[in-house]
Amino acid sequence: MNKSTLSDLQQYASQYLVGGISSSFRANPYTTLPMYLDHADGAYIYDATGKKYIDYFMGHGAALLGHNRPEIKHSIIQMLEKGFTAEFDNSMTVELARRLTEIIPSAEQVRFTNSGSEATSLAMRLARGYTKKEKIVRIDGHFHGVHDYVLFNNLAALVDKQNPGDRESHINLFSDGIPQAVTDTQIIIPWNDIEIFDKITKKRAHEIAAIMLNPIDYNNGCITTTKEYLSALFDIAHQRDILVIFDEILSGFRTGLSCAQGYYGVTPDLCTIGKALSNGVPLAAIAGKKEIMSKIWQSDFPVIHGGTFSGNLLGVSAALAALDIMSQPDFYPNMFNVANHFFDQLQSLFDTQNIPAKVQYLGSNFFIYFGIREPVTHYSQFEKLDMAMAKRFINASIDEGIYFHTDFTVSAAHTKSDVDRSLDIIEHITRRIL
Repeated sequence: MNKSTLSDLQQYASQYLVGGISSSFRANPYTTLPMYLDHADGAYIYDATGKKYIDYFMGHGAALLGHNRPEIKHSIIQMLEKGFTAEFDNSMTVELARRLTEIIPSAEQVRFTNSGSEATSLAMRLARGYTKKEKIVRIDGHFHGVHDYVLFNNLAALVDKQNPGDRESHINLFSDGIPQAVTDTQIIIPWNDIEIFDKITKKRAHEIAAIMLNPIDYNNGCITTTKEYLSALFDIAHQRDILVIFDEILSGFRTGLSCAQGYYGVTPDLCTIGKALSNGVPLAAIAGKKEIMSKIWQSDFPVIHGGTFSGNLLGVSAALAALDIMSQPDFYPNMFNVANHFFDQLQSLFDTQNIPAKVQYLGSNFFIYFGIREPVTHYSQFEKLDMAMAKRFINASIDEGIYFHTDFTVSAAHTKSDVDRSLDIIEHITRRIL
């Protein structure tokens, strides 16, 4: 595939791949083009035309430790040399599950899956099977993968903007092909509003199996919540026999080993984790209270879960190596020192040049809200976004060798030198085009 530009590559690839890509989310939302890589190393990616970029996408945030991490590679090679990677577990599978029960507050037992979408689907099925109730409450705008049960009201652009906050949200589909019967299993409510959750569950608790939410919404940039909201939600849910599910596929390990649930000090009944768990090698998991998780293995009418590649040993071996790295005492302090330096200096750069932009961050992930100066706490503020400015900035950054896509991330592989060089390039860009 020897083509001169990414556009040429997509045109050629589209003859054989739908859209020229294997995931519709690989088309950059700012450039409209997909990225075709030749290789990646540390904080850098190298595209198929030979161009080098400082990467702040990091594979949807999955490569938290950096690309081509030697410890991860070594662990995978060791597993490959054993000669089997699918269909059976071994001692490493058990060891990974044991370690997760030690570091994740909600994890008394674990079941591995292949992807975040599979994990959230299983979490919903398990909640329904355990409670014998069918409806799931979700947050308007929260993303939980690409299975049928979550492909509506799953991004800020799809929230019910007319909802005054005193009712459940109207359904806004993200994909064709979703049956009406599926949407009828969901109750969508606004984010960070405990009163509407209380009101709806008071009337309909007999129908509701669980509430599922992102404890940190990194899919819409970086919108956070409070311990008070999560605690109140947990208390109301448990008073009414409703399970609480934290989707930590993206938030997991961003703020520390104990994930967002440890950061906020609120322990859900079930959680899903993935992405950074194995530093981008395919693997995810659902973890939770033993009483609930055991429903998967009960002898009489269990909640079925299985799959040829579930808990694949390449992912397991990568995850064990990743946990070894993230468990080192200086791992998070070092990563956050670099990340916070970048975030603070980036905000200072925008302020000095009087550019309306808010750099919002928590842990390793961040976002730049162009057109907004104040903290972003609600999706209604997205109406103020200057998308034209954002597009100019992202396109110019990519042209100059800084890659942004979605899920903005500073990884453990980014050095102070990397981020300082990025700041120099960004300052040049902003003076020229913003």
